[in-house]
Amino acid sequence: MFGPHRRALAFTAILSCTAALVASVLVPAAAAQTIGEPAPTAVRVKDAALSDIRASVVPEGGIKAAMTGGNTIYADVREPEPRDDGYRHIDTPRLVSKLREHGLNTYVYGIWDSPTDWDDLRLEFAPAAAAAGIKIWVYTVPPSECFDNPAPHLSGRCSRPFKLDFVRWAQEIATLSLQYPNVVAWAIDDFLIGANGELFTPDYMQQIVDAQDAINPRLGFYTCAYHGHAVSPEFYARFGPYIDGIVYPYLGFSNNTQDPTAVEANLEQILAQTEPRGLGVLFLLYTNRFLDAALPPTENYVAESIRRALPYQRSGRILGIDAYGLPLGGKPAPTADNRAAHGIGRFNVSLASFVGTRTGDYASAEQRIVVNPHERRHTLRFADFDWYNPTTPAPGFHTKQVLVDGKVVWESDVADPGGHGYVERTVDLSDALRGKHTALLTLRVFERNGVGNFPLDVGFDDVRGEGFLVLDGGFEQSWAWKIGGNSRALLGSLDHYAADRPARIRDAVATTLRGKPWTNRPYPPDPAPFPRDGYRTDNTAMFGDGRLSLSLPDRTSPAPNSCATASQRVAVDPYSPRYELSFWHYDQYAQTRLFEGQLVKRLTIDGLLVQQRDVTDWWEYTWMNGSSDQGPIDVGDFVRGKKEVTVAFQLCATDTPPVDLGVDVGVDTIESVGLTVRNPGFESGGAWTMSSTDPALTARIERF
Repeated sequence: MFGPHRRALAFTAILSCTAALVASVLVPAAAAQTIGEPAPTAVRVKDAALSDIRASVVPEGGIKAAMTGGNTIYADVREPEPRDDGYRHIDTPRLVSKLREHGLNTYVYGIWDSPTDWDDLRLEFAPAAAAAGIKIWVYTVPPSECFDNPAPHLSGRCSRPFKLDFVRWAQEIATLSLQYPNVVAWAIDDFLIGANGELFTPDYMQQIVDAQDAINPRLGFYTCAYHGHAVSPEFYARFGPYIDGIVYPYLGFSNNTQDPTAVEANLEQILAQTEPRGLGVLFLLYTNRFLDAALPPTENYVAESIRRALPYQRSGRILGIDAYGLPLGGKPAPTADNRAAHGIGRFNVSLASFVGTRTGDYASAEQRIVVNPHERRHTLRFADFDWYNPTTPAPGFHTKQVLVDGKVVWESDVADPGGHGYVERTVDLSDALRGKHTALLTLRVFERNGVGNFPLDVGFDDVRGEGFLVLDGGFEQSWAWKIGGNSRALLGSLDHYAADRPARIRDAVATTLRGKPWTNRPYPPDPAPFPRDGYRTDNTAMFGDGRLSLSLPDRTSPAPNSCATASQRVAVDPYSPRYELSFWHYDQYAQTRLFEGQLVKRLTIDGLLVQQRDVTDWWEYTWMNGSSDQGPIDVGDFVRGKKEVTVAFQLCATDTPPVDLGVDVGVDTIESVGLTVRNPGFESGGAWTMSSTDPALTARIERF
């Protein structure tokens, strides 16, 4: 869950398995990796009985947990300023206070984001949580999420200090659990994703269990298991003897964080495997973004998913519920999450990565309109856009349509030119509405042909009629349109933006985990609606109303090795114990191999390359902190001993520049240690110097 767990690692296998993916729409989504041959025995090898482990791990009333966020947005709670070692540590008093405020009795403590995480746990958080009556699970990462490099600026996140020595982790966590008995369990993330299973052989699992049991046999040991492994008898035959249960990340029927209706079906399938073996299940619910999903979770989704899972917790059939990425960090929702044309609402149709569709699948919004038969002309106007990852940039799959009384009156393939921003449409409905007093108006996305991996985000907004009445054409409310469809993969929804969504999600978690009914508050109107000649989606800032833009227009070929650059002279604190740059970046592409190796994003310091990423790296339309594997960058080797340095962000053509690869790279929300960066959020026009070695490439501050 923390790193590029499924998408990047599964990409090659997925492309060769389109038929299997299409079939997978009929059942819950699952990781597609193999797990090898089952172990010859399923006899438990751990010393403590499963009932003893459960009694130690589960508080009265079941686990009600939160978890640090990995590649989510400000889910952790860190101190605002670095300590004397140059790191921002976990803010233990504030974190404990927030857990108690939300009625949580367990914290799943991730060791991944910072080298200080382990010491913060054992020296500060564990004793403070013990005093507050909060149990702790320690969460470590496998090889696919450990990014270690001897060059500090190339090194990324990993479970430090013991990295991939899970025997040592077992010993150290077990020892800590004797000192602080509220440390009751530990787990390994993304256990069998990619090549991780090559490390976790039966012999190595036995070593891990022996090391743990020699110190504290009552310490729980769990592994992350996505749906495919969680329902697999082979998985339990191989690993069941060594573990006390699984952490199950819930992703609906189709790799999404929108649909709560699969909770019961998925859990029943999993429990059919775990209950006969006595193994526990911790239900992990995404309350912050999941990178493969098309849309982030909402408070309504979170509340309904918990409501459906609670009976399983209360009956003891699952260990409890873990709110993954619970946004405790205090930030608002990203500005770019508002994908309406105007206001805060739109009709959305989305399709997650690696989810297959079938020919004839559709998702729709419809309402019965009132027609004035005396008008000579009936005209429909609306705006639409489509964002998609063009790994399959071909027509013939996803089609946007307008229907009147079930008959198509307008359509456009998502692969048609344009569409990355809202486009105004005008459709003459005079013939379709002639002689009618009412009619059924339908907006939909229709699958002309099924496809294995063609993720999608379509928006419809600003629907209005001449000669007939359309209610709530801006989708600002939830009562005028009926959302429908025939697919578990292609999901239609009324997508409403709320700047205070993190607070709403926290409230939904706290209320529903207490077993109380939860009702969402009305969404406030857009406080600063855009003028009619602009769109909300024009503002793709991470926070606020400004960002750096490094761009190349469509159908334009820059000179080889030319660059657009935004640079700043930055003061260096000579007394800082370390130096760090953290920034978030964004572009439209993801693993578009047709264009790989043509345009790159760069960070340089005094002209020396610090980081370089292809514009086709993971993930599209998503603000990423450095990269999915790196996060903040240690830049000490570039600045130590200097009074000032030049920090530059660049978009550069390679030796083989593109002919037609329009892109707009965003940079925002810069944070630093030991450096003084001015205008780090690009909320004004100052501090940065723009230049370009080719007029086709542009650097500018976009303020919306």
